[in-house]
Amino acid sequence: MERTKLLTLFVIGLFLLNLFTLGFVLLKSDSVRLPDRSQGPPEGEGPARLIMQRLHFDEQQKQQYQVLIDEHQKQTRLLNEKTARLYRNYYGLLAETPPDSVQANALSQQIADNQRAIAELNFAHFKELKALCRPDQQAYFTQLVDELARLFGRRQHPPRRGEGPPAGGMGGPPEGRPDGPPENFGPRP
Repeated sequence: MERTKLLTLFVIGLFLLNLFTLGFVLLKSDSVRLPDRSQGPPEGEGPARLIMQRLHFDEQQKQQYQVLIDEHQKQTRLLNEKTARLYRNYYGLLAETPPDSVQANALSQQIADNQRAIAELNFAHFKELKALCRPDQQAYFTQLVDELARLFGRRQHPPRRGEGPPAGGMGGPPEGRPDGPPENFGPRP
């Protein structure tokens, strides 16, 4: 066979493969539906599903917990938006020559206060979660407390290339690199 004919057949084959792949993806995406939040979290949803499993919640507790989750997420979103706004203003001061140090100190304090509010909101949320537990579930909650920092303190984005657990390490962050964003950076908006 000629080189041109072989190349033409190869291009046609790739074109048909692309069409098949696109068709498969489009047909598959039509069958995917968004979860109904009124039914509680879907089975594959991370921390909420894990917590409900670990605490052996019944259906009524799951529904009550979903109400707590929705309210907590709403309040957390507001505080995170405020944090992002404060950081924008804080780093925006760098455009001035010289930067207003009084304003920078005030914004820095507001950022710290907002971070404290987030920590207090999370603590209150877990106190409410504990109150949902029946007496026979309190032991499960105590076990869960040990995992809370690890569960909610990890990074909320996939590791970048080169990041991740150190080779041969204990699974923690590399020495000199704390887990999570540096203290002087706010959450990603």
